[in-house]
Amino acid sequence: ANATLKKIKDSITIYQKKLEQVNTETSITENLLAMLQKGTDKNVAGSDKGLGIDELAKTMDYYRLKSTELKNQQSQNAEKKNNYDNAIARLQKQLDQESLKNSKTSGVLKLTLSSPLAANCDFVISYYTMSANWVPYYDINITSTDKPIKILAKSKVRQTTGLDWEKVKLTLSSATPSNGKVAPLFNAWFLDYYRPTPKYTQTRGASSLNFAAQNTYSYSLNRTSVADEKMVSEVDPFGNVNVGYVNGLVQTPLYIVDGVPVDADFVASIDPDKIKETQVLKDAASTGIYGSKGANGVVVISLKSSMDDYITQRENDLNMVYNIDMPYTIPGNGKEQSIDLQTKETEAEYKYYCAPKLDTETYLLAEISNWEKLGLLTGKASITYDGTYVGETTIDARSTHKKLTLTLGTDKRVSVKREKLEDYSSTRFLGSDTKQVFTYKLTVRNNQNKPVQMTLKDQYPKSSQKGIDVELLEKETTPWTYNGESLGVITWEEELKPGETKEYKISYSVKYPKDSNLNL
Repeated sequence: ANATLKKIKDSITIYQKKLEQVNTETSITENLLAMLQKGTDKNVAGSDKGLGIDELAKTMDYYRLKSTELKNQQSQNAEKKNNYDNAIARLQKQLDQESLKNSKTSGVLKLTLSSPLAANCDFVISYYTMSANWVPYYDINITSTDKPIKILAKSKVRQTTGLDWEKVKLTLSSATPSNGKVAPLFNAWFLDYYRPTPKYTQTRGASSLNFAAQNTYSYSLNRTSVADEKMVSEVDPFGNVNVGYVNGLVQTPLYIVDGVPVDADFVASIDPDKIKETQVLKDAASTGIYGSKGANGVVVISLKSSMDDYITQRENDLNMVYNIDMPYTIPGNGKEQSIDLQTKETEAEYKYYCAPKLDTETYLLAEISNWEKLGLLTGKASITYDGTYVGETTIDARSTHKKLTLTLGTDKRVSVKREKLEDYSSTRFLGSDTKQVFTYKLTVRNNQNKPVQMTLKDQYPKSSQKGIDVELLEKETTPWTYNGESLGVITWEEELKPGETKEYKISYSVKYPKDSNLNL
């Protein structure tokens, strides 16, 4: 970062020197033009008898030639000045942006200590800061409708404490310090006549997930004493493995790392943090699998191979916690760090959906049952289907729906057409009322070479006025799967065979005063 800043500053200095040179040349050119004009005027008017024709022509030619040269130089200098000004402005903007990236806020941590005796001591400071947060998001990958959905949980971690967190192991929690919040209680609710109150605007913070983070630092009141102590002890995880003796001597066991035999030096070079599991086999257990090579015992080591091996997830009564056993560096200037959390697979039910009254496109949907068992948090999710980016959706962990529905895109191979049947629609006048009948036909065709599950929806109006009567004509309407009477939505759910075409009808009547106009 410092090298980038230096490069930008050096470039600005170079352009500033060039600009200074151009300004000098411009000033000289302007002075020369003034001198040329003054000298020419003096030469022409300086003689009592005036200049002869030949001398005047020479003077005019010289003036024309020299003034043209100087004005061309003046124009070139103006263009150079404009280019240098723009370059300096552009570099200055880059410098400001780069400086902002690397800027650090500073703060002071004040401690009040009390001790009955004078002593040297070490202490650890743990504190909460609201200058750190993380936001969950997801990559949802669907390769085909006959394979499970892969959901990769990720997090964007940022902090603006001004201190870089270098190679730290993070714990991400969905909990936020409650700041002394107390569960609400009811007071009496008294009704009174409405009296307008003055309006006011209340500014609130963003509603996105914003979690407090905890960081721990170690300090010492006496640094000389710390230098004499070994703060971190190195432990050989294999140094105490004794699996075989011959004549009182320890025999070297067979080491297997991820299914491959290795020597003891290779095992000693393995970072203990990268070990997922270690298993020691002796006697019959070792020779039964590895034969005579396992006579001295076998140490079977499994290494961590994916992010899932480095992350443990647990759900408490109040929050979700991710423990990340891999060091990350989080800069203190607010720059986001993306961290992969866990990959989960789940089955889904796929079906096609169309509401032709609103949109004649047919959408492929994926419905995930029991999605609450996946331990998802509220966040945005990008969806990829069959290698193509489909779009972005939002997972709402607070949703009360039994299924999580994902829209994968439109499919023109399942077509839907909606048309009004004029022969079954009519308008009649009944005394002071008008009665209209509307009938629509929906035609669905499956042009795929496999059967598909289809959900088709249409709507009839609902009355909100006493003088308007709406009736769904059940005899004229195709039997439905669901009738959502509160919204007036009819749902048909059926399987369409390859190449099959089906027709559905919806019919309703509306009666209203004939002197009224309705939006039908």
